[in-house]
Amino acid sequence: MKPLSPDTTPDAQRKQFELMRQLSPAQKLSLAFALTDTMRDLIRADLRHRFPHADETELRRRFIARVLPREDVIRAYGFDPKAEGY
Repeated sequence: MKPLSPDTTPDAQRKQFELMRQLSPAQKLSLAFALTDTMRDLIRADLRHRFPHADETELRRRFIARVLPREDVIRAYGFDPKAEGY
């Protein structure tokens, strides 16, 4: 089995898959939510680092622009990330 990540050995990947198969559906869903929350936290931390003087409104808009397709941002939030430089 070819590893999905270059820093993971085939044996480690097999073990990871084995452990994942043992999880209940509720545990898998909980893990997915935790990973999503972590991803959001990392994006917010990156935005705060890159734009230290941005207020919460700007950071929120930049976050939205980062996680959604441009067309969805325009349709749902009424601003164009490309036009605003996000």
